[in-house]
Amino acid sequence: MRQEIWIVDYDLPANNRRRQFYREIQRFLRDRNVQGETGWSTKSVVITGDKAFAEFVYEQASQRGRAHLYKAEKIK
Repeated sequence: MRQEIWIVDYDLPANNRRRQFYREIQRFLRDRNVQGETGWSTKSVVITGDKAFAEFVYEQASQRGRAHLYKAEKIK
């Protein structure tokens, strides 16, 4: 069975909007206790199997900068 993977890439300005974004993400993860289920890169990319989290990250990033949401499938 193939697993769905959600990828969000974003570009945020280096100001307080970026800090607000990360605070919102931390709050979402803490409130839902899903810290171990996501991947972050140093290139402003989130990789997750949690569609709700991916959509949340996309919405938060879109409000503060640019963002893209992708759906991928893990084949092997």
